[in-house]
Amino acid sequence: MMSQEVRIPINTNTQIRQLDPVHDMPEVLNLIELGFQAELDPQGWKMLKQMRRVYSPGNVTQSLYGRATGTTGFVWEQDGHIVGNLSIRHASPRSARGQLIGNVVVHPEYQGQGIGRALMEKALSDARDSGARWLGLEVRANNTVAHVLYEHLGFRVAGTTEHLIRPAGVHWPDCRRPDRDWRRASSGDSVHWKRLATLNYSYNQRLILEIRDSIYEYGGLERRLNLWLHGRHEKAWVHEDTTGNIDLAAHIEVEKRYRFHTWDLLMHPDLRSSQGHELVARCLTGTRSFPTWPVIAIIPNQDTLVASLRDVDFQHHRTLHQMILEF
Repeated sequence: MMSQEVRIPINTNTQIRQLDPVHDMPEVLNLIELGFQAELDPQGWKMLKQMRRVYSPGNVTQSLYGRATGTTGFVWEQDGHIVGNLSIRHASPRSARGQLIGNVVVHPEYQGQGIGRALMEKALSDARDSGARWLGLEVRANNTVAHVLYEHLGFRVAGTTEHLIRPAGVHWPDCRRPDRDWRRASSGDSVHWKRLATLNYSYNQRLILEIRDSIYEYGGLERRLNLWLHGRHEKAWVHEDTTGNIDLAAHIEVEKRYRFHTWDLLMHPDLRSSQGHELVARCLTGTRSFPTWPVIAIIPNQDTLVASLRDVDFQHHRTLHQMILEF
Protein backbone atom coordinates (compact mmCIF):
# COMPACT_ATOMS: atom_id res chain seq x y z
CA MET A 1 0.00 0.00 0.00
CA MET A 2 3.03 2.32 0.21
CA SER A 3 6.00 3.31 -1.88
CA GLN A 4 9.74 3.49 -1.31
CA GLU A 5 9.75 7.02 -2.75
CA VAL A 6 9.82 9.85 -0.24
CA ARG A 7 8.68 12.71 -2.48
CA ILE A 8 5.82 14.70 -0.92
CA PRO A 9 3.35 16.36 -3.28
CA ILE A 10 4.19 20.02 -3.81
CA ASN A 11 0.72 21.42 -3.26
CA THR A 12 -0.36 24.15 -0.89
CA ASN A 13 -3.69 22.36 -0.40
CA THR A 14 -2.18 19.37 1.43
CA GLN A 15 -1.88 18.70 5.12
CA ILE A 16 -1.26 15.91 7.60
CA ARG A 17 -3.42 16.22 10.67
CA GLN A 18 -4.99 14.37 13.58
CA LEU A 19 -7.93 12.14 12.72
CA ASP A 20 -11.30 13.64 13.66
CA PRO A 21 -13.36 10.44 14.11
CA VAL A 22 -16.81 12.02 13.94
CA HIS A 23 -16.20 13.93 10.71
CA ASP A 24 -13.47 11.86 9.03
CA MET A 25 -14.47 8.23 9.60
CA PRO A 26 -17.01 7.80 6.79
CA GLU A 27 -14.41 8.93 4.25
CA VAL A 28 -11.63 6.97 5.99
CA LEU A 29 -13.71 3.77 5.95
CA ASN A 30 -14.30 4.18 2.21
CA LEU A 31 -10.55 4.57 1.77
CA ILE A 32 -9.84 1.45 3.85
CA GLU A 33 -12.30 -0.60 1.80
CA LEU A 34 -10.75 0.64 -1.43
CA GLY A 35 -7.23 -0.13 -0.26
CA PHE A 36 -7.81 -3.50 1.41
CA GLN A 37 -10.86 -5.03 -0.28
CA ALA A 38 -8.74 -7.67 -2.05
CA GLU A 39 -7.42 -9.05 1.25
CA LEU A 40 -10.27 -8.55 3.73
CA ASP A 41 -11.48 -11.83 5.24
CA PRO A 42 -14.95 -12.25 6.84
CA GLN A 43 -13.57 -10.88 10.11
CA GLY A 44 -12.30 -7.79 8.30
CA TRP A 45 -15.62 -7.22 6.55
CA LYS A 46 -17.40 -7.61 9.89
CA MET A 47 -15.24 -4.94 11.50
CA LEU A 48 -15.76 -2.61 8.55
CA LYS A 49 -19.56 -3.02 8.79
CA GLN A 50 -19.47 -2.43 12.53
CA MET A 51 -17.42 0.73 12.10
CA ARG A 52 -19.78 2.03 9.43
CA ARG A 53 -22.69 1.49 11.79
CA VAL A 54 -20.93 3.21 14.70
CA TYR A 55 -19.98 6.22 12.60
CA SER A 56 -23.24 6.55 10.71
CA PRO A 57 -24.74 10.07 10.82
CA GLY A 58 -26.48 10.86 14.10
CA ASN A 59 -25.10 7.88 16.03
CA VAL A 60 -24.53 9.17 19.58
CA THR A 61 -22.12 6.33 20.45
CA GLN A 62 -19.34 7.65 18.22
CA SER A 63 -17.35 9.51 20.85
CA LEU A 64 -17.92 6.77 23.43
CA TYR A 65 -16.61 4.13 21.01
CA GLY A 66 -13.48 6.14 20.26
CA ARG A 67 -12.66 6.61 23.93
CA ALA A 68 -13.38 2.96 24.76
CA THR A 69 -11.06 1.56 22.08
CA GLY A 70 -8.37 4.22 22.53
CA THR A 71 -8.03 4.44 18.76
CA THR A 72 -6.76 7.61 17.13
CA GLY A 73 -4.67 8.32 14.07
CA PHE A 74 -3.69 10.70 11.32
CA VAL A 75 -4.97 11.55 7.88
CA TRP A 76 -3.39 13.06 4.79
CA GLU A 77 -5.80 15.54 3.28
CA GLN A 78 -5.36 16.90 -0.23
CA ASP A 79 -7.68 19.31 -2.00
CA GLY A 80 -10.34 18.73 0.64
CA HIS A 81 -10.26 14.92 0.39
CA ILE A 82 -8.66 12.32 2.66
CA VAL A 83 -6.23 10.30 0.54
CA GLY A 84 -4.16 8.68 3.30
CA ASN A 85 -4.84 7.28 6.75
CA LEU A 86 -2.99 5.66 9.64
CA SER A 87 -4.74 4.39 12.77
CA ILE A 88 -2.98 3.82 16.08
CA ARG A 89 -4.08 2.70 19.53
CA HIS A 90 -2.69 1.60 22.88
CA ALA A 91 -1.80 -2.09 23.12
CA SER A 92 -3.50 -4.21 25.76
CA PRO A 93 -2.76 -4.29 28.58
CA ARG A 94 -1.87 -0.63 29.05
CA SER A 95 0.95 -1.69 31.38
CA ALA A 96 2.82 -2.99 28.29
CA ARG A 97 3.42 0.68 27.38
CA GLY A 98 3.10 -0.11 23.68
CA GLN A 99 1.11 1.19 20.75
CA LEU A 100 -0.22 -0.69 17.73
CA ILE A 101 -0.42 0.74 14.23
CA GLY A 102 -3.44 -0.48 12.32
CA ASN A 103 -4.47 0.54 8.84
CA VAL A 104 -1.84 2.36 6.79
CA VAL A 105 -3.56 3.09 3.51
CA VAL A 106 -3.04 5.52 0.64
CA HIS A 107 -5.49 6.07 -2.20
CA PRO A 108 -4.19 4.27 -5.34
CA GLU A 109 -4.06 7.53 -7.31
CA TYR A 110 -1.76 9.11 -4.71
CA GLN A 111 0.66 6.26 -4.04
CA GLY A 112 4.35 6.72 -4.72
CA GLN A 113 4.41 10.27 -3.33
CA GLY A 114 5.69 9.60 0.19
CA ILE A 115 2.33 9.95 1.95
CA GLY A 116 2.59 6.59 3.72
CA ARG A 117 6.07 7.43 4.93
CA ALA A 118 4.96 10.85 6.21
CA LEU A 119 2.09 9.26 8.15
CA MET A 120 4.45 6.68 9.68
CA GLU A 121 7.00 9.31 10.69
CA LYS A 122 4.23 11.34 12.35
CA ALA A 123 3.06 8.26 14.27
CA LEU A 124 6.61 7.46 15.43
CA SER A 125 7.19 11.02 16.57
CA ASP A 126 3.97 11.18 18.55
CA ALA A 127 4.54 7.74 20.11
CA ARG A 128 7.97 8.81 21.36
CA ASP A 129 6.58 12.06 22.77
CA SER A 130 3.80 10.18 24.59
CA GLY A 131 6.28 7.88 26.37
CA ALA A 132 5.55 4.66 24.48
CA ARG A 133 8.20 1.98 24.83
CA TRP A 134 7.46 0.24 21.55
CA LEU A 135 5.39 0.32 18.39
CA GLY A 136 4.00 -2.80 16.71
CA LEU A 137 2.28 -3.56 13.43
CA GLU A 138 1.42 -6.39 11.06
CA VAL A 139 2.23 -6.48 7.35
CA ARG A 140 1.73 -9.02 4.59
CA ALA A 141 4.88 -11.03 3.99
CA ASN A 142 4.72 -10.33 0.25
CA ASN A 143 4.31 -6.56 0.65
CA THR A 144 7.93 -5.77 -0.20
CA VAL A 145 7.43 -2.01 -0.51
CA ALA A 146 5.95 -1.72 3.00
CA HIS A 147 8.67 -3.99 4.43
CA VAL A 148 11.40 -1.76 3.01
CA LEU A 149 9.77 1.34 4.51
CA TYR A 150 9.21 -0.21 7.94
CA GLU A 151 12.73 -1.60 8.14
CA HIS A 152 14.17 1.78 7.10
CA LEU A 153 12.23 3.36 9.97
CA GLY A 154 13.72 0.86 12.44
CA PHE A 155 11.12 -1.92 12.63
CA ARG A 156 12.22 -5.56 12.70
CA VAL A 157 10.29 -8.80 12.23
CA ALA A 158 9.18 -10.37 15.51
CA GLY A 159 7.36 -13.40 14.08
CA THR A 160 5.00 -14.83 11.50
CA THR A 161 1.40 -16.05 11.47
CA GLU A 162 -0.50 -17.91 8.78
CA HIS A 163 -4.08 -17.06 7.82
CA LEU A 164 -6.11 -19.74 6.04
CA ILE A 165 -9.76 -19.72 4.96
CA ARG A 166 -12.13 -22.57 4.22
CA PRO A 167 -14.62 -21.22 1.64
CA ALA A 168 -18.35 -21.02 2.28
CA GLY A 169 -20.55 -23.86 1.05
CA VAL A 170 -17.86 -26.56 1.05
CA HIS A 171 -19.35 -29.67 2.68
CA TRP A 172 -17.87 -30.69 6.00
CA PRO A 173 -15.62 -33.70 5.33
CA ASP A 174 -15.95 -37.08 6.97
CA CYS A 175 -13.20 -37.34 9.55
CA ARG A 176 -12.32 -39.63 12.39
CA ARG A 177 -13.56 -38.67 15.81
CA PRO A 178 -10.93 -37.11 18.08
CA ASP A 179 -9.43 -39.38 20.71
CA ARG A 180 -10.54 -39.49 24.33
CA ASP A 181 -7.77 -37.34 25.77
CA TRP A 182 -9.69 -34.10 25.11
CA ARG A 183 -11.76 -32.25 27.67
CA ARG A 184 -13.68 -28.98 27.68
CA ALA A 185 -11.50 -26.01 28.59
CA SER A 186 -12.33 -23.94 31.65
CA SER A 187 -11.17 -20.54 32.85
CA GLY A 188 -8.56 -22.30 34.99
CA ASP A 189 -6.86 -23.66 31.86
CA SER A 190 -5.76 -20.20 30.69
CA VAL A 191 -2.26 -20.81 32.04
CA HIS A 192 -1.93 -23.88 29.78
CA TRP A 193 -3.08 -21.95 26.71
CA LYS A 194 -0.59 -19.21 27.58
CA ARG A 195 2.19 -21.80 27.91
CA LEU A 196 1.46 -23.19 24.45
CA ALA A 197 1.33 -19.66 23.06
CA THR A 198 4.72 -18.96 24.64
CA LEU A 199 6.16 -22.00 22.86
CA ASN A 200 4.77 -20.85 19.50
CA TYR A 201 5.21 -17.08 19.58
CA SER A 202 8.18 -14.92 20.55
CA TYR A 203 7.87 -12.42 23.42
CA ASN A 204 7.62 -9.41 21.12
CA GLN A 205 5.18 -11.26 18.87
CA ARG A 206 2.93 -11.91 21.87
CA LEU A 207 2.99 -8.19 22.67
CA ILE A 208 1.83 -7.32 19.15
CA LEU A 209 -0.83 -10.06 19.09
CA GLU A 210 -1.93 -9.00 22.59
CA ILE A 211 -1.71 -12.56 23.92
CA ARG A 212 -2.50 -12.68 27.63
CA ASP A 213 -4.17 -15.08 30.07
CA SER A 214 -7.54 -13.29 30.07
CA ILE A 215 -8.32 -14.08 26.42
CA TYR A 216 -8.18 -17.80 27.26
CA GLU A 217 -10.51 -17.72 30.27
CA TYR A 218 -13.25 -19.76 28.63
CA GLY A 219 -16.47 -20.88 30.24
CA GLY A 220 -17.31 -18.10 32.70
CA LEU A 221 -20.90 -16.86 32.99
CA GLU A 222 -19.99 -13.26 32.15
CA ARG A 223 -18.15 -14.38 29.03
CA ARG A 224 -21.03 -16.59 27.87
CA LEU A 225 -23.51 -13.74 28.41
CA ASN A 226 -21.34 -11.32 26.44
CA LEU A 227 -21.09 -13.78 23.55
CA TRP A 228 -24.84 -14.34 23.54
CA LEU A 229 -25.53 -10.60 23.45
CA HIS A 230 -23.26 -10.25 20.40
CA GLY A 231 -24.68 -13.22 18.49
CA ARG A 232 -21.63 -15.44 18.98
CA HIS A 233 -21.03 -18.94 20.29
CA GLU A 234 -17.78 -20.63 21.34
CA LYS A 235 -16.38 -23.97 22.37
CA ALA A 236 -12.86 -24.73 23.62
CA TRP A 237 -11.01 -27.95 24.39
CA VAL A 238 -7.58 -28.98 25.67
CA HIS A 239 -5.77 -32.25 24.97
CA GLU A 240 -3.59 -34.02 27.53
CA ASP A 241 -0.62 -36.17 26.58
CA THR A 242 0.32 -39.42 28.30
CA THR A 243 2.02 -37.53 31.14
CA GLY A 244 -0.97 -35.27 31.79
CA ASN A 245 0.52 -32.18 30.15
CA ILE A 246 -1.58 -30.17 27.70
CA ASP A 247 -0.05 -30.32 24.21
CA LEU A 248 -3.00 -29.29 22.00
CA ALA A 249 -5.67 -26.61 22.42
CA ALA A 250 -8.63 -25.90 20.16
CA HIS A 251 -11.09 -23.02 20.19
CA ILE A 252 -13.95 -22.43 17.75
CA GLU A 253 -16.15 -19.36 17.63
CA VAL A 254 -19.31 -19.07 15.57
CA GLU A 255 -20.36 -15.62 14.38
CA LYS A 256 -24.07 -16.21 13.93
CA ARG A 257 -24.85 -12.62 12.98
CA TYR A 258 -22.13 -12.34 10.32
CA ARG A 259 -22.11 -16.04 9.34
CA PHE A 260 -18.56 -17.26 9.67
CA HIS A 261 -16.45 -19.39 11.99
CA THR A 262 -13.01 -18.78 13.47
CA TRP A 263 -10.60 -21.41 14.75
CA ASP A 264 -7.79 -20.68 17.19
CA LEU A 265 -5.37 -23.62 17.21
CA LEU A 266 -2.30 -24.17 19.37
CA MET A 267 -0.02 -27.18 19.13
CA HIS A 268 3.25 -27.99 20.87
CA PRO A 269 5.91 -27.26 18.22
CA ASP A 270 7.60 -30.66 18.73
CA LEU A 271 4.52 -32.64 17.66
CA ARG A 272 4.19 -34.37 14.30
CA SER A 273 1.61 -34.16 11.54
CA SER A 274 -0.59 -36.86 13.09
CA GLN A 275 -1.26 -34.53 16.01
CA GLY A 276 -2.03 -31.73 13.59
CA HIS A 277 -4.73 -33.95 12.08
CA GLU A 278 -5.99 -34.68 15.61
CA LEU A 279 -6.29 -30.95 16.34
CA VAL A 280 -8.18 -30.31 13.11
CA ALA A 281 -10.46 -33.30 13.79
CA ARG A 282 -11.39 -31.82 17.16
CA CYS A 283 -12.36 -28.51 15.55
CA LEU A 284 -14.28 -30.15 12.70
CA THR A 285 -16.29 -32.29 15.13
CA GLY A 286 -17.24 -29.16 17.06
CA THR A 287 -18.08 -27.10 13.97
CA ARG A 288 -19.93 -29.45 11.62
CA SER A 289 -23.24 -29.08 13.48
CA PHE A 290 -23.28 -25.46 12.21
CA PRO A 291 -23.84 -24.27 8.61
CA THR A 292 -20.94 -24.42 6.16
CA TRP A 293 -20.05 -20.76 6.50
CA PRO A 294 -16.45 -19.63 5.84
CA VAL A 295 -13.91 -20.73 8.45
CA ILE A 296 -10.94 -18.52 9.33
CA ALA A 297 -7.90 -20.18 10.91
CA ILE A 298 -5.13 -17.94 12.26
CA ILE A 299 -2.24 -20.08 13.40
CA PRO A 300 1.47 -20.02 14.21
CA ASN A 301 3.88 -20.59 11.34
CA GLN A 302 3.85 -24.41 11.56
CA ASP A 303 4.12 -26.43 8.36
CA THR A 304 2.51 -29.54 9.85
CA LEU A 305 -0.56 -27.62 11.01
CA VAL A 306 -0.88 -25.77 7.69
CA ALA A 307 -0.77 -29.12 5.87
CA SER A 308 -3.46 -30.58 8.14
CA LEU A 309 -5.77 -27.65 7.39
CA ARG A 310 -5.15 -27.89 3.66
CA ASP A 311 -6.21 -31.54 3.80
CA VAL A 312 -9.73 -30.41 4.78
CA ASP A 313 -10.08 -27.75 2.06
CA PHE A 314 -8.54 -24.72 3.73
CA GLN A 315 -6.84 -22.30 1.34
CA HIS A 316 -3.96 -19.96 2.04
CA HIS A 317 -5.21 -16.41 2.53
CA ARG A 318 -2.13 -14.50 3.64
CA THR A 319 1.07 -14.71 5.65
CA LEU A 320 1.54 -11.87 8.11
CA HIS A 321 4.74 -10.63 9.70
CA GLN A 322 4.53 -9.00 13.10
CA MET A 323 7.06 -6.15 13.30
CA ILE A 324 8.23 -4.09 16.26
CA LEU A 325 10.21 -0.92 16.89
CA GLU A 326 11.52 -0.41 20.42
CA PHE A 327 12.38 3.07 21.68
